Amino acid sequence: MNKSYYFIGIGGIGMSGLALILLNRGDRVAGSDSQSNAETARLESQGATIFKGHSSDNVSRIEIDQVVVTAAIHDDNPELMEVRRRNLPVVSRAECLGLLMFEASGPKIALTGTHGKTSTTAMLTQILMDAGKDPTSLIGGSYEPINGNVRVGNSGVFLTEACEAYDSFLSLHPDIAIILNVEADHLDHYGNEAGVFDGFRKFVRGINPDGSLVVNADDSGVIRLLGMVGADFPKHLVSCGTFYREGLNVWGSDIVPDGNQWTFTVHSDLSGKPSVLGTVRLNAPGFHNVGNAITAIGAALVMEVTFESIQTALLKFSGTRRRFEKLGEVRKALVIDDYAHHPTEIRATLAAAKVAYPGRRLVAVFQPHLYSRTRDFISEFAKELSAADVIILSDIYAAREEPIEGVHVSGIVRTIAEISPKSSVLYIPDKKDIPGTLSWVVHEEDVVIVMGAGDIRIVGELFVKEYQ
Repeated sequence: MNKSYYFIGIGGIGMSGLALILLNRGDRVAGSDSQSNAETARLESQGATIFKGHSSDNVSRIEIDQVVVTAAIHDDNPELMEVRRRNLPVVSRAECLGLLMFEASGPKIALTGTHGKTSTTAMLTQILMDAGKDPTSLIGGSYEPINGNVRVGNSGVFLTEACEAYDSFLSLHPDIAIILNVEADHLDHYGNEAGVFDGFRKFVRGINPDGSLVVNADDSGVIRLLGMVGADFPKHLVSCGTFYREGLNVWGSDIVPDGNQWTFTVHSDLSGKPSVLGTVRLNAPGFHNVGNAITAIGAALVMEVTFESIQTALLKFSGTRRRFEKLGEVRKALVIDDYAHHPTEIRATLAAAKVAYPGRRLVAVFQPHLYSRTRDFISEFAKELSAADVIILSDIYAAREEPIEGVHVSGIVRTIAEISPKSSVLYIPDKKDIPGTLSWVVHEEDVVIVMGAGDIRIVGELFVKEYQ
């Protein structure tokens, strides 16, 4: 308490969330980023000192007790070099999050998985709020009911999205862990699929031995993981699924889609005998979100939340920013923005669109994220994108990576042509040229889905702004 923190790379959604928690508990916060954004403005409004750009002068002029560094910062960063010269203590974002979780009075909840973390963390946040649990929550995306990605509560309940990238989640030791799915990703760090599973096994090993592990048992990767962890299991295992089979503790039935709303019945045996809890109406499209919701319900039941509170919360839930988010319409064509950047996520997003808007033509605009991920999943990207009627691809968003020789979007284009010769594919290197192309490609009643984890959202925003 009452320490002075300096964040190098404070403008990211994860770093800014930690900074807000520290500000709210009375610590002093300063930090820098290469550019100003909504997150840095919010921090400044709450008393943080923000520097635009990275300079050794920034850290020379203020008192610092603890430095927090985002993974995107390299060793040659002038601020990082200066704090090391001064022998100031430095922790990663993941380590800082782990310390905040450790200091919470509990229960401490970490939600992880290759896909669906942000939406499901927001669902569970809404459930806990409606149940009067007053949680502190850290979500990987902006959720309108909490005006951002972080909520600071006073109850001691601490809920966070736990990112598996670069073993970040190994800094967390929750009382309740939730695993949605396990699949190959972040192979630039893990090397191969076996490395990914080993990372998740280590995460399970770090759960409080008297705690609970809540899993989505629909996922084959989760089943494989459970077979690996053996004696590393925490005390209580709660298995959830969208349909009944032996061994499940919480499951669904009578799943019915109706546009963007899905209804389903929830069953549970956590009370000692199987019982029907009731019907849920979920305002989030896609069968995958039904699975996410049932897993969130399992965690809420472990925390002894009433089913009535769960029903109320999930009816309120309407998604987070960049998760099947409607941006507007252009000549009766609907424009949606989505964070999908892995082949499995693209499949789920396009499938959700086909159910929500049956019979309408799908136009997919995709920006691959990272050279390494593009290299690792070229065939998978091509296969899943082929579900759209029209596919537009922009250049790779490099993020923290340098280009990899031989890795290019043209590899996805060629593979689509090979496996789906009838697909209409356009490669437009500069995303700024895509809105103009959409103006003549898109027909009335089409559904345009802009996808990627980079800055591709601007395409949907400009298309709506300039052509509506």
